[in-house]
Amino acid sequence: MNEVSKGIVVLVAILGITGGICVYEIFSKNILKEGDFAEIYYIAYFENGTVFSSSFKENVSYSTPFNAKKYNLTASKIYFGKGYPERLPDKWSYADLGKIEGKRIYEIKGLYEEMRGMKKGEEKTIEIEPSKAFGKRIKEGIIFNTSAIFGFDADFEIISVGKTTVDLKWLPKENEVFTMPHYWYSLPIHQPYWLWENATQVISFNDTHVVLKTTPNKLNNLTLYPWFVEWEGRSNASYNETKIWITTTPPLGNFTISTPYGSLKGEVLNVTKDKIKVRYFVGNESVDVELNRTEIFNRSIAMPLIFKEISKIYIEEDLERLGYSFHELAGKKVIFRIKLLKIYRLS
Repeated sequence: MNEVSKGIVVLVAILGITGGICVYEIFSKNILKEGDFAEIYYIAYFENGTVFSSSFKENVSYSTPFNAKKYNLTASKIYFGKGYPERLPDKWSYADLGKIEGKRIYEIKGLYEEMRGMKKGEEKTIEIEPSKAFGKRIKEGIIFNTSAIFGFDADFEIISVGKTTVDLKWLPKENEVFTMPHYWYSLPIHQPYWLWENATQVISFNDTHVVLKTTPNKLNNLTLYPWFVEWEGRSNASYNETKIWITTTPPLGNFTISTPYGSLKGEVLNVTKDKIKVRYFVGNESVDVELNRTEIFNRSIAMPLIFKEISKIYIEEDLERLGYSFHELAGKKVIFRIKLLKIYRLS
């Protein structure tokens, strides 16, 4: 060991005893860690050597050196953390935070993992499999779970992939029980099966449709839409093997209901065995109508299993959790050459 080396060892030993934290901070500032900001050069390419993104403004090969004197290079400013930082280094703006093919560094998981711990000035070549790069390619036959269709978790199979949409098939399980949603994706369900939580059961299904049957698990003090404010708890239900009927007994007097076009005021004039006589007020006009007190509908209903032209944005997060992606580079193994130029750490 030469004298210089001995001196460094002694200095580190002394500082380690008297101020170990300071020693750590001095050395750690040169190592990239979570929460840091950095400037990098990079070249991203496929296994065949084709470059698809880089810090160079001109066309280069995968092995072109990061030589700013010889080439036109632009350093990428990155935040080495997840999400967006609350603060930025001096003279940085959020617009400066660079992306690679539309992805932040942390979204390219393999790159994020391998860059952690890099030293200032270090150059590294990183090979990344599709699942940790831009994701595995999404294709027909993939099965995944999402709540985007019904509002509750259910399994679906991708049966077709278009440019901006996909076609999905629900994969129900026999005797499966759930709460019927108000909408079967975009198809409104007009009968109030959704009044009863965990009361709708899968009876049977084929390639295109499923038969569902609802067994009311609460009979009294129900509230029907749109009377959920003024007539709360004023409906009661009964059922037999094939039918459900709900009878509503509203209070006499004024009420207000909400509609897609605004609030509508009215007055209950009379309640008979079969009818509810209501007067609605529209501006300066009034309209009298009679409503049926009892609504009767089937306990069973057939609903489609196929959902066409579902926007990709509704399900992409669920697929990304399984390593899949709609990104144009999905399914490709990629290689990055990275040079870490500077590290910025906010105190």
